[in-house]
Amino acid sequence: MLLCAGCGAGGGSQVVSNKDLRTTHVDTSDVLFEPDHLLRVDIEMDPDEFDILRQEGRSLPGVFSGCEFEFEYSHFRATVSVDGEVLEDVDIRKKGFLGSLSAGRPSFKLNFDTHQPGRRLESLERMTLNNNLQDDGNTHQCITYKMFRDAGLPAPRCNFAQVSLNGKDLGIYTHVESIKRHFLRRNFDSDEGNLYEAQVADFGEFTQQNFQLKTNEELNERSDLDAVANALKADDDNLPGLLEQVVDVDEFLSFWAMESITGHWDSATGNANNYFVYNDPATGLFHYIPWGADGSMELDHSLAPGTGPLYRYIAIPARLFKIPEYRDRYHQRLLSLLDEVWDEGALHAEVDRIRDLTGTAEANLVQVRNFIDKQQVRLRAAVAGELEQKERTIVDQPTACDDSGISTISGSISNGLGSFEYVDGDGNLVTVPAFAAAPAAGGPGGVPGNSVSINVIGSVAGVTRLAIVTIEDTEFGPGEIPFHGFVTTVILIELGGEQGVTVLGFAGAGSVVFDQSPAIGEVPSLHFSGELWLTEGGFGPFEGG
Repeated sequence: MLLCAGCGAGGGSQVVSNKDLRTTHVDTSDVLFEPDHLLRVDIEMDPDEFDILRQEGRSLPGVFSGCEFEFEYSHFRATVSVDGEVLEDVDIRKKGFLGSLSAGRPSFKLNFDTHQPGRRLESLERMTLNNNLQDDGNTHQCITYKMFRDAGLPAPRCNFAQVSLNGKDLGIYTHVESIKRHFLRRNFDSDEGNLYEAQVADFGEFTQQNFQLKTNEELNERSDLDAVANALKADDDNLPGLLEQVVDVDEFLSFWAMESITGHWDSATGNANNYFVYNDPATGLFHYIPWGADGSMELDHSLAPGTGPLYRYIAIPARLFKIPEYRDRYHQRLLSLLDEVWDEGALHAEVDRIRDLTGTAEANLVQVRNFIDKQQVRLRAAVAGELEQKERTIVDQPTACDDSGISTISGSISNGLGSFEYVDGDGNLVTVPAFAAAPAAGGPGGVPGNSVSINVIGSVAGVTRLAIVTIEDTEFGPGEIPFHGFVTTVILIELGGEQGVTVLGFAGAGSVVFDQSPAIGEVPSLHFSGELWLTEGGFGPFEGG
């Protein structure tokens, strides 16, 4: 397309590419989210810097103790090719709070604008690439977000990408639309309001401090959070009227229902986590936006099993559920949305489409197909009062670093025999003579996953204790392997007693070392040591369940 650069005497013309015009004037980003197109993303960066990037992340003891909430990832530079279009000097960092942490296949945030201001790729400033560690069927995120959008709610677009780094194929990633100003312009009348990301955050006196402001950071005016927190101090008679002045309550009922319908337990109403709130200046009302749906489409709550499918963990649903009118509205909204967006046949067909597009093994789709077959029946039974629901609500208390629950654990096994020891909650050193089973593919108990597991078991004072050493499959090999999230850790378990199986702790901030090259099915020789988070201290600011 030709544009006149100087139309007077001596003037001329210059050629401006369609790409330049689109990034400036027209939103063409849909082309990067075509559902049937598998993007090709190739990343090149300094190998030493990638080794730093991939090993970064919060540790389990650090998160559970509240001591690593302020953790920030390092930024690096890379050359990125997207479907053959090369962009140099791209800002790259790792992403993930805890559950999706991987050293072998890290999730990425790419920013095309950081080092070349104004640069866009099909109108996008950023790309978010999720490694699907909690979604080995590659189905949870795109299906969940589409159901939210089908319900008329703001939710990110989503498709898939084949990703490589320095020539190594990392496999299938989920490409999720970043929640930034571009997203706000597409979904709201204005992008000038305050956007917050929640990490164990709520509208409480203390829990609102965990909202991270993502727009208008320099101004840092957060009084809009206080307005919602103040409304929630009202009694049941006055709460609805005050709340509707600061939150789009009717839209929230749909959001709440959709988190329950999609089994999105690590969410706003399920866990005070993985969501955004946006204060739209056009209305002065807060809106909720779903995020982090890789753990969705689960029949039970991973952190609070048995609580039931109707989530109400944060203050707004917890309060509204106790008001008969709003409880009935929530139930009716959930049932009506089930009629509108839930179709087992269509959902299975979408699973088939994703399977064929991404090359996903059918064995990795058993869990999601089971969810599709059972979820509607469970939800209707819960609404009818035929399925038990347990109350579980967040406690409004400050997130403070308390490392009193952090102990130590270590072990040494030679040709399958040895011992491990740890310091218990009373400060006693517990030494357990033990033997180790041969490494087996999969997580604890043979559960399919991205890990290799080694059971180290022994007994002391008549009590059986099990240390399950899990190692990310891409890292399994000779030498030292640092603990990393849930994929490379030690899970300390006590067997027997009233509970049957009691999780005593999780290891982090340490490593596993193999004396020689390990192999599946062969008796190992290994050492491990690190910090141990004792679960008697709890997992965070919640109660019940």
